[in-house]
Amino acid sequence: MEAPHAHAGYDPDGKYNSRPRPRPRFDLQFTSPAKTVLATLREALEADPEFHGLVLDDGGKIELMLSDERVHFWSPQLSGLVSVTPTGTQIKARFGPHPHIWGLYLAGYAMGIILTFGLLILGAVQVVLDLTPWGLYATPGALLITALTYGASYVGQGLGAGQMHDLRAFLDRALEKTA
Repeated sequence: MEAPHAHAGYDPDGKYNSRPRPRPRFDLQFTSPAKTVLATLREALEADPEFHGLVLDDGGKIELMLSDERVHFWSPQLSGLVSVTPTGTQIKARFGPHPHIWGLYLAGYAMGIILTFGLLILGAVQVVLDLTPWGLYATPGALLITALTYGASYVGQGLGAGQMHDLRAFLDRALEKTA
């Protein structure tokens, strides 16, 4: 399969990186053909009621999620793209929240950034026009909103860390024989 250190939390050179990332990712290498890898994963999903997902042969897309009983709004899912390489098959996988939650997070983050810059520009115009620069006074609040939104991804990752481990362990178990 892959080198033992080549997973989320480790740099490509094998050194542990404890800094969390908003959407951790990892790559897996297999000598088996892509169709075998996808078929093996599909069989494992059908056999394990704790997980469900989608495995598409066309395009090599995979989505792995926990069973509905274990899902919370912070629960991660594992998305992957399977591609053919000269030595076999590669899966580029990424953990992330449900797409609706990710979209909400990105919208909140973008709104915070836009609000921050808008207030800065408004405050600068107010200073130039010799008006009370309340736009500048409100800018730290907008920065706080932006920072809290950014930090929310780490809180969600911390809440879902056990579930991320479960998804990765399932993927490793399902594909250990296809190396």
